[in-house]
Amino acid sequence: MKIMRIFLLFPFVLLLMSFHEYFMSFAELDYNEESNRLEVSISVTGHDLEEYMKEKDMEIVGLESCSTDPISMKKLAQVINNGFQLFLDEEKLQLDLVGLEVNTKDQATFYLVSREIDQPEKLKVRYDLLMNYFIKQQNKLTVFTGNKKEFYAFLKHKPERIIEL
Repeated sequence: MKIMRIFLLFPFVLLLMSFHEYFMSFAELDYNEESNRLEVSISVTGHDLEEYMKEKDMEIVGLESCSTDPISMKKLAQVINNGFQLFLDEEKLQLDLVGLEVNTKDQATFYLVSREIDQPEKLKVRYDLLMNYFIKQQNKLTVFTGNKKEFYAFLKHKPERIIEL
């Protein structure tokens, strides 16, 4: 009888374990002095992003197959660019999605680059990716400048920060 209860409870326990209470994304920002471009990588949990896009009626073929589907890549670029924005002197910088990777742990990493610009002294960053869908979404940014790193947290009530490069 105990074994029967365990088998009946097992699917319920698995279901509870599949939900997570906190939602995070991580970004890195660096200025490439050789190409004179800002380079950004953004990592999110794949199924969270897919759920968000489905809710917004922007379904894609599946993250693992997106790089070969131009329509899905365009939708992803739109979502990523709406959720991560850079401003130089109040002018929004264009970031181009140049690639993505999905690992075996369902972590999706997106690679973006700016157009050629002189290295800015400071930028305004708006990083509210997924915050309008996941209430507890938190986004973290690491900025590389020379040999040091600066860390910034972005929360629903504080989605913008001024960073120095």
